[in-house]
Amino acid sequence: MHLTIMRNSLLNLILPNRCPGCDTFLHPGELLCPACEEQILIPHDDYCHTCGKLRCHCKSHPPVYDMALVCARYTGDPEDPTVRAIWELKNSLNTNFAEFAGRILAERIRYSLDYGSYDCVTAVPMHRTKQRMRGYNQAALIGRALAGALSVPYRDDLLFKQKSKKAQHHLNAAERAANVSSFGVRDVSLDGMRILLCDDVLTTGSTMNRCAALLKSRGACFVTAAAAASTDRKRPDELSGLNTPVKEETP
Repeated sequence: MHLTIMRNSLLNLILPNRCPGCDTFLHPGELLCPACEEQILIPHDDYCHTCGKLRCHCKSHPPVYDMALVCARYTGDPEDPTVRAIWELKNSLNTNFAEFAGRILAERIRYSLDYGSYDCVTAVPMHRTKQRMRGYNQAALIGRALAGALSVPYRDDLLFKQKSKKAQHHLNAAERAANVSSFGVRDVSLDGMRILLCDDVLTTGSTMNRCAALLKSRGACFVTAAAAASTDRKRPDELSGLNTPVKEETP
């Protein structure tokens, strides 16, 4: 125990543990400061458990995935601790938020009626070139934290992403819907499987829809979208073209 404390103390001197929401110094093992944690977390009942949006759009644009779980609201405000934490995660500066989101999502899955019924966890994939540059896929970090918290296998052999000209977060809703054709599914059997699909931010839902449809095309019977954060519902004109047909891509 003493050696562990000494090791963590020395590591904290070299690479100080900081809160990804406000850059405050943290003790070893802490993920967020109490103030940011309070601001970041939204109540479990504040969002639609089907589409994952804070203002439901299921009637106008029903999702392909069967259920959604999120832990935070993504406002786009750079001063918002959720936005800061995700920015640091995306830019390889601080991965605390991935572990935090995985733990919260696990708690919310236990709270739901579907706890214990999942066969595996996977994540929205990133192209290998971009992943090498970043050092990791942030969605996969969230997925691995979630899988570990639930003691469910994590699989990275299901989905893949071909190189696309622009990243999803730089596109509007119509462009996102067209760009999701770069996602594909591998030749695996998922017959009857219930799968947790992870991503960092649920925006229009086009990426989650595409990946859920691909998993179902291989036999998955139930897909839950698990996102660290969700944006507010888009206007109807911003949601056009989200549920596009699945055209399978192979590696």
